[in-house]
Amino acid sequence: MITFCRATATATALALLVGCAASSSVDDTPAADVATTDMSGADAYMAQCAGCHETGLQGAPVVGDKAYWESRSKLWQSVLVDHAKTGYLEMPARGGRQDLSDATIEAAVEYMLSLTYPDIPPGGGSE
Repeated sequence: MITFCRATATATALALLVGCAASSSVDDTPAADVATTDMSGADAYMAQCAGCHETGLQGAPVVGDKAYWESRSKLWQSVLVDHAKTGYLEMPARGGRQDLSDATIEAAVEYMLSLTYPDIPPGGGSE
């Protein structure tokens, strides 16, 4: 009986993992028409971040909505950039694009913050 329960639990867990992987909408393959070496923060945001951060999909903080962002870390860019690079909760690392450079990720975070807090100068939240 114990062997049967373990086998059932293992099969169920495996089915859930396969189902999650199959339903993932993250495309981690580089887009052929996107120049990642010099992508601006705005371009990176539109290409990889806007899909979730425009609507709040999967709990992503909505760009421009200060209430969503005020509950985030007071360390601002240092933590937000780290989360963007390594992934956080439902957000995949680098927005699902492993080919994006650190500079592009940093620029995308800065761009998102500038849309939400237009009165704060660039880098102003990291002090």
